[in-house]
Amino acid sequence: MARDDERWMTRALVLAGLSAGCTWPNPGVGCVLVRDGVWLGDGRHQQCGREHAEILALQDARSRGHDLQGATAYVTLAPCTRTGRTGPCVQALIQARVARVVAALPDPNQDDAQLLLTTQGIRYEVGVLGAAAAHVHGGFLSRVRAGRPRVTGKWAMTLDGFLAARGGASAWISSPQALALSRRRRRAFDAILIGAGTARRDDPQLLSSRPRRHGDEQGPLRVVVSRGAELRGDGRLVAGLGAAPLLVIHGTEVPESRRGELRRLGVQVRSLADCHDPAQVLTLLGSLGINDLLVEGGSRVHASLLKAGLYDRLELYLGLKSLGGGLPVAEGAGVASPTLGEAWQLEEPARTLGETLCLRLARTTARAAS
Repeated sequence: MARDDERWMTRALVLAGLSAGCTWPNPGVGCVLVRDGVWLGDGRHQQCGREHAEILALQDARSRGHDLQGATAYVTLAPCTRTGRTGPCVQALIQARVARVVAALPDPNQDDAQLLLTTQGIRYEVGVLGAAAAHVHGGFLSRVRAGRPRVTGKWAMTLDGFLAARGGASAWISSPQALALSRRRRRAFDAILIGAGTARRDDPQLLSSRPRRHGDEQGPLRVVVSRGAELRGDGRLVAGLGAAPLLVIHGTEVPESRRGELRRLGVQVRSLADCHDPAQVLTLLGSLGINDLLVEGGSRVHASLLKAGLYDRLELYLGLKSLGGGLPVAEGAGVASPTLGEAWQLEEPARTLGETLCLRLARTTARAAS
């Protein structure tokens, strides 16, 4: 039974992973329905406001002519118990007369489903592949428990630790293959953040090159932190508003006339007492429903998050070349001793794409929220 449970939960987790970056503020839950070892149907939550995974799985199974009585439902996060934009999934499972519900993780944003299910004679178990589910749903768990998104830092750097040459040129530090992967990876996040300096110097689009999926109508929210709300009206960020929304987080001293200019361009604006305090920025993004945040720079932004210990994961693209100087990954003094530095471990095996070594890292000691 345990091996079968892991097999079907693995399938549910794969489905959940397909919804990364599409469902915020909701988690991208996956659900698989099985009876007597035979797959009946499955589903995944595809967009906030649309049907949850359990409802889609039930619809899928019924469309195939299956009666769900006696089936087992495998869900990556415990079924919801409250009515929100949709009805509670726990009631749908009860009405379908399933015999068993297996959840990888409890949902900290819902009531415990156990009482509702067991009083109807439905067996309920939680914890199958819980660690894997905590990784898939880590951003949602972080936002609910800690009030901030799970934060991933991403940068391409040379062997001697530079983001760009002294004049700011950074082209071809990473290989074309690694650059393509990096752009596809953006789609797995709810939001992408950069600082004003990076926006001004690089004039990026911050768009994903990964094809859109059904229900995934826009790219990740693009966020620029700029105390003075500086943003080029003719820049590529504004030009990309048709493909993905744009938010500028600025200081309280910005006049209403400037905020109005940005709104007329279609840019969202939010003010903070100290927009250069990374904890305040993350709390704001958490309040907006962002679960997974990708930070792409620049040097000052990376330094502030690294120094505050607020990065949960890192995605690094190490170009196999050196510059002998230039723009460092993190500006500032940093900690006083290497013994005080953060420790990281490989989240998956390193790989080489062209002349670039690609690394995905996680904290050696994971935070409780993730």
